[in-house]
Amino acid sequence: MRIALAQINVIPGDLARNFQTLLACVEQARASQVDIIAFPELCLSGYLLSDLWLDRRFCAEVMRFNDKVREASQGIAIVFGSIFVDEGFQSRLGDGKPHPNKDGRTRLYNAVIAVQNGEYVERLRETPLLPKGIQPKTLLPNYRFFDDERYFYSLPDIARDFDVELESLAQPFRFYTASGDLLIGLEVCEDLWCQDYRLAGEPLNITRLLVSNGAEKIINVSASPWTFLKHDARDRRVQFLADDLKEAFVPFYYVNNVGAQNNGKNIVTFDGGTTVYNRLGKPCLTSEHFFEPDLIIVDDSQLTDVPVVRHEMSRINQKFHAIVTGLRYLREMLGWKEHPAFVIGLSGGIDSAVVACLLVAALGKNKVWGVNMPTRYNSAATKGAARQVADALGIEFSEIPIEGLVSAHQAVFSTMDENRASSNRGLSDENIQAKIRGTSILSNLAGRYGRMFTNNGNKLEVALGYATLYGDVGGVIAPIADLTKTEVYDLGRFMNEVIFAKTVIPTELFPDELYRYEGATIAPSAELRENQIDPIKFGYHCALIEQFTSFRKVQGEQVLTWYLEGTLEKNLSIPTSMIERWGLNDPATFVADLEWVERCIRGSVFKRIQAPPIIVTSPSAYGYDIRESQLPWRSTETFNALKEKVLALGRYSTQL
Repeated sequence: MRIALAQINVIPGDLARNFQTLLACVEQARASQVDIIAFPELCLSGYLLSDLWLDRRFCAEVMRFNDKVREASQGIAIVFGSIFVDEGFQSRLGDGKPHPNKDGRTRLYNAVIAVQNGEYVERLRETPLLPKGIQPKTLLPNYRFFDDERYFYSLPDIARDFDVELESLAQPFRFYTASGDLLIGLEVCEDLWCQDYRLAGEPLNITRLLVSNGAEKIINVSASPWTFLKHDARDRRVQFLADDLKEAFVPFYYVNNVGAQNNGKNIVTFDGGTTVYNRLGKPCLTSEHFFEPDLIIVDDSQLTDVPVVRHEMSRINQKFHAIVTGLRYLREMLGWKEHPAFVIGLSGGIDSAVVACLLVAALGKNKVWGVNMPTRYNSAATKGAARQVADALGIEFSEIPIEGLVSAHQAVFSTMDENRASSNRGLSDENIQAKIRGTSILSNLAGRYGRMFTNNGNKLEVALGYATLYGDVGGVIAPIADLTKTEVYDLGRFMNEVIFAKTVIPTELFPDELYRYEGATIAPSAELRENQIDPIKFGYHCALIEQFTSFRKVQGEQVLTWYLEGTLEKNLSIPTSMIERWGLNDPATFVADLEWVERCIRGSVFKRIQAPPIIVTSPSAYGYDIRESQLPWRSTETFNALKEKVLALGRYSTQL
């Protein structure tokens, strides 16, 4: 008996193209004498479609393509993830009662569908409560950028509606194979991640229910976004299922998609990670195609007790692949036939240099045009670094001085300044330069010559609001806005050493391990005034922002507690020398900095709301992943009490 797992690139919203991809895989599987082929969750429509799911014309079109897949199943069984609009309750039940979706519309499932020989596959024990061949998703995620509860009706919802036991609805499907009948339990994505979903004080383990009802194998169709160590997370979840079922556990087939999708504010990438697990819950066959399509054909002889060893790329290598995948997805997101060309502001700093390298790696050097826009504040060193990056990449490069435009703008306002008081005159003069670069130059170059332009800000700048709205906060995409400055430097080194295997980004742009910029090293600066240096404690603030935006959302109170305990560097994963380097062993300096960071984060929400979409590279990204209301920062009573204890310390004392 042979099962194929089709790890395909799903293009969100492009039903016809995804259907053609599915057909090509079916033909390849049929030629290889495969009995059953499985495709990922929502493989025809895409997953992250936001309120397009509320457009029932679109849903009706998906239903028509579902039927096309059924017609294509002659001589083979096809298991695929798709939506299903359940309009058949009245004919199946005849109870005369309405059975709506939670929003009052016709009931909509995120489902796994089973078809074979032109027909929907039957369950071992059929029920009129469910359409034939359709298994709705059991667990609907409602966290991060997942909104399944907003759109879909779950299997437990159906059980509650009809007051039946969930187990009665968790029936395996009967497939006909060359080796005889085979009972397979079908799941959708989150059904695997059941530990945090509870029923009667226990995990709502749909796998257990399927196996107890006779399933001899499990197929999980998934649309699971990439995060670092996602392979490990999936393996641990399957191991939990195996440990829970013990000797009753059955071979588990997991198929995931690749490519990228978006929700308007985030671009989310999918790595694949398609895997077959043996009866011990160990991976015994895995896809070696990271972020790329693959077709794995499995026969029973490959389900050995010997687990395979995964080959995990480095953290920064995986993030590089995610960003490149996100950049290449823009063509699909925009509906273009070719990849867009970009114009990028090359300031001579590390951030724009890394973005330029990413664009070239993703799209090719002919798609990238670097522009340096100096004023009298820009040093020869940064102008030289910008040109060096462009020359090393082989991209078009232009230098467009903007001093004259700055003077013209300042002349307009100088007359007004005579009659109006202003406390922000100096900052306004600085921001004029950024707005000219972003709005007057880059956006107009992009519009005039049919290009896009990027937002080059990193996660630290996004969090602290260290950017100018309508200046450097602009563009069609923010490639590195989910990377801290530490990660930007790591990625820059990776570009030089691995991707280009030469010094594309000048060594002068890299600091030492404590972020000291000595000698010929170029310290980060917006260069909007004389001798300007970024007011950010690199390394330390990077670690702090990672904790504040982590999935568990550390708050200032916890950081104060770590300081009192002497475990600050342990919990932030930084050396004690980093604390000393920034003077944070002085309690007053530490507290003032922590309050500054808290205020900056809360005070910059309005900028993030208006910022371009961010490619997700962390477990918690700004955009739609982290959802924010515009509110000022207010310290809690707990914060104030801990603050007084910290200020009473003479000096920070580490317990390490």
